Amino acid sequence: MKQLAMALKYDSIRLWHPTKKLKKRNKLMKILTHLKKILGLVLLLGLSAQVNALDWQSLSSEQQKTLQPFEKRWTKMKEKRQLNLKKAADRWGELTPAQKNHLKERFKNWKKLNKKERKEAREKFKAFRKLTPMQQARIKAQREWYKSLPKKQRKNLRNYFKKMTPKERKDLRKKLRKMPKEERKGFLQQLINTPK
Repeated sequence: MKQLAMALKYDSIRLWHPTKKLKKRNKLMKILTHLKKILGLVLLLGLSAQVNALDWQSLSSEQQKTLQPFEKRWTKMKEKRQLNLKKAADRWGELTPAQKNHLKERFKNWKKLNKKERKEAREKFKAFRKLTPMQQARIKAQREWYKSLPKKQRKNLRNYFKKMTPKERKDLRKKLRKMPKEERKGFLQQLINTPK
C-alpha cells in the first residue's frame, strides 16, 4: 500500500512537471505569440502608411485638374509616387502655355514610340545624366544649334551622316573636336549647304 501511494505520488508529480513534449509546446506557443505580435505590427505599419498617403481631397483644385487621369488609381498608389505626381502638378502650373504645348507634343511623340525605342531613349537619358555638366552643356548647345538650322540644312546634315559608316562618323567627330572653332564652323556650314 505504501508503495502504491508512493507510485501515485510520483505519477502526480510527473504529471504536473513539464515533460519534453510540454517544453516543445511551450516554445512553440512563445514563437506563435511573437509571430502574432510581428504580424500585428506589420499590419499596423501598413495601415499607417495608407493613412499617411496623400488624400485626393487634400490636393488643390489646380492639382486635381492636372492629375485628373490618376484620380481612380490615386488611393492604390504608393505615397512616394503620389508626392512625385503632386510636385509635377505644381511644376506644370508654373509653365507658360507655350511650354505646356511643347511638353504635350513631346508626350504625344513619346506615346508613338514602341517599347524598344522607349528603352533606348531611357538608356540614352541615363547616359546623358552620367556626363559632367560641361559635357551636358556642350551636347545641349549642339542640339540647339542643330534645331536652329533651316529644315533643308538639317536634312542635308542627316543624309550626310546616314551615308557614313559608324567608323567614319567616329573619325569625323574626333576630327571636329580637334579643329579650331572657326574652322569647324566653316566645315559644318559647307557640309549643311551641300545636298547629298
